Parts: sequence; C-alpha cells; structure tokens
Amino acid sequence: MDTTQLGTLIMKLGAANSKATLNVYNEIIKKPGSPQALKALNCYVEAYKYAILSFEMVSSELVEDPQTENYDVAVIGPEISNCEKELINAKVQAPRLLAGNRFMKYYVSMGYEITSSLELENPNEF
Repeated sequence: MDTTQLGTLIMKLGAANSKATLNVYNEIIKKPGSPQALKALNCYVEAYKYAILSFEMVSSELVEDPQTENYDVAVIGPEISNCEKELINAKVQAPRLLAGNRFMKYYVSMGYEITSSLELENPNEF
C-alpha cells in the first residue's frame, strides 16, 4: 500500500468513526439534561459534522493538494478539544463520547502525519 492509499483509508476510517460518534451524540441529546450539557453536546454535533465533511473531502482530494488537506485535518483537533472542555465543565458523564473523541484524536493525528508525508514525498508537484 502506498502513502496515498494509506491516507485515503485513514480518512475514510476517520469519517466512519465520526459518523458513529455523532450518532451517539444525537441519541444523548434526545434525553433531558441541563442547558449547559445541551450546549456542550450541540458543540460536538457541529464539530463532528465538520469532521465528517473534512475527512470525506480529504480522502477524495488527497492526491491533488496534500498541503491544504493537511490543514483541513489539523483544524479538526482543536474543535473537538474545545467541545470536550465544555462537556467536562457541564459535568456530563459520557464514557462512550470520550472514547469516540479519543479515537477522533488518533485519526486526526494519523491524517496530519500522512498528509505531511505526502507533501514531503512530492514537493515539486504542488
């Protein structure tokens, strides 16, 4: 498997993980909770929707512009971290969500590294 294929696979897995975690958020939002908890959960819903779009876009455009795709992946992490702080401040006990966030961070990290590698492998093509 070459770097581009590996990158595409990572992005597709990141998108799938994001969708699965988003479904958990959507389930939890339906249950009554505090306004602060609802705000934190809504933050995640928006962040995960963005992550899904980003991962899907990166997987389809990885060959064309790895530098831009590198940025697109990198900005997912801070969004998730900001929402995680809100969730903790709202004192929401949600181990499944925190596990999904941990996996999200893995996919962001792998995506960032693979897009960085593609930039280094093909510096004259972009």
